Amino acid sequence: MEGASAQADKPLRRLLAYMRMAPGGYVLGGVLTLLYAVFFQLIPLAIRDIVAAFEDAPDAVGRAILWLVAASVFLALARLFSRIVMFNIGRQIEFRIRNDYFAHLQSLPQSFYLAHRTGDLMSRAVNDINSIRMFLGMGLLNLLQTPVLFAGALIVLLPVDAMLTLCALGPFPLFVLITRHYSRYMFQANLAGQEQLGKVSTVVQENASGALVVKAYDLSNLERDRFEDQNQELFRRMMKVGVMQTTMFASVSLVPALSAAVVLWLGGQRVQTGLLGTEDLWLFWGLIGMLTFPTMMLGFVVSITQRGLAALERLGAVLDIVPSIRDREDVAAVSEIKGRVEFRNLTFTYPGSYVPALKGIDLTVEAGSTVGIVGPVGSGKTTLVSLVPRLLEVDDGSILIDGVDLNRMPVHLLRSSIAMVPQDSFLFSISVAENIRYGVPDAHLVEVRRAAARAQVEREIEEFEDGFDTVVGERGVTLSGGQRQRVALARAMILRPSILILDDSLSSVDHGTEEAILGDLEGRRRGRTCFIVAHRISAVRHADQIVVLENGRITERGTHRELVELGGFYARLHHRQELLSELELKEPA
Repeated sequence: MEGASAQADKPLRRLLAYMRMAPGGYVLGGVLTLLYAVFFQLIPLAIRDIVAAFEDAPDAVGRAILWLVAASVFLALARLFSRIVMFNIGRQIEFRIRNDYFAHLQSLPQSFYLAHRTGDLMSRAVNDINSIRMFLGMGLLNLLQTPVLFAGALIVLLPVDAMLTLCALGPFPLFVLITRHYSRYMFQANLAGQEQLGKVSTVVQENASGALVVKAYDLSNLERDRFEDQNQELFRRMMKVGVMQTTMFASVSLVPALSAAVVLWLGGQRVQTGLLGTEDLWLFWGLIGMLTFPTMMLGFVVSITQRGLAALERLGAVLDIVPSIRDREDVAAVSEIKGRVEFRNLTFTYPGSYVPALKGIDLTVEAGSTVGIVGPVGSGKTTLVSLVPRLLEVDDGSILIDGVDLNRMPVHLLRSSIAMVPQDSFLFSISVAENIRYGVPDAHLVEVRRAAARAQVEREIEEFEDGFDTVVGERGVTLSGGQRQRVALARAMILRPSILILDDSLSSVDHGTEEAILGDLEGRRRGRTCFIVAHRISAVRHADQIVVLENGRITERGTHRELVELGGFYARLHHRQELLSELELKEPA
């Protein structure tokens, strides 16, 4: 029971931690709120003085009206500055939360992204944090102001007529019962709506990223129907929230109406009996009327609060995840990586799967040597090389770098010592030059050009209208597959890593370009450990050792000549590719 309560309070504790970062702002906001409450009470008091002046001292009416105008101006100023202060605090906290959320996403391992939809993560970063900001701005301001306004009303009205005051304000506690009733359901309804909004965002994100596939398969209508289904469910859930809000607002609006009726009925009787002056009845009527809007706003604030709390819970579901890949307490005191990699009886299973992707891998790659990795699709080649930079979690002692357990290596040192060109040549929506110098932001254009030349893509880039300043589309869609691969390769070549990993990085280039790139690498990879994953034998034939992976196990290992003589999978693949090359040469031009 206590554990459940602590879990429920966790979003609020996180929010309070952010709010403590702006104590001065909240103090100023509190002072302005008090000033607002004072001027708020002065308005009906000024109206009472005007009514009294009309009856008893007509000469004082002008002065009383001036007081009303002055009080109204100061009320407006207090209202303006209190909102500026509180809304700015909300924006500042929104800024910090969004930065912390993004930084936390950067610290999470690849397994997290395999289990979460991109669109939903984007929805949390935008919509949920925006809901938190609304709660911290308008929501918190009204939660602070309204109780102070009611307290001020009690202070003003009780000395005038205590019985009428208690009767007039008596209906307002009904507001607590109404909001408490609806709050139970609105939190869950808002949470369900925001989760569905995440699903809608996912569909939009997937279709924007996969527009080419959708059009190629002529499935626009199918995707439109899929989006409509998700959007319909979002509409249904948000309509449920809307009905609750409308019903609650309607119920809340009855409270000030009931209070006004009490003032007119009971106050009118007391005026007739001489227990209350006409000017005092105006005071009650004016103050109760002015409390109507704050009361109505509280109904809206309850909705904002429940939406903000639901957003906090969704955000907390991500922020509470402790990164499984991080520097441990027993981190090794290592300042340099030479590049010796050893796999010891490595078995790896993806989270949520029951079938190991890798089984009993024993492999030693000496520093400065090159290992080629071949095998059929799905044999575990990409998984194996993805474990070296610790993109995925592995058991202690299963991988050693320079004799040190991979899990004890400082993460920053490890990854800054490795350059990896993955299968999916991802490029950012920035210029070609910025993509190439991504790992070395301060690299000079000369270095960028040199890396592009080594990747055999410099000449093509220079043919673009803006050359190296050409901005590539999202994920590099404005470039061909071969160009994307070579730009990604140039991004790795501009680095000076201890370990270089090429994961089938030349599959989209022609044989001649591949030979030129590999020839350049041959002369530059000395003293650098290289992992080359490839389907083409030509990419790995000069490696110091080659391993064949099948069904997650190493089934063959040796040099190119040894594996050809072995007559296994590698030999058959080599023979088949040689035949295809001969057939291509014999084809007429």
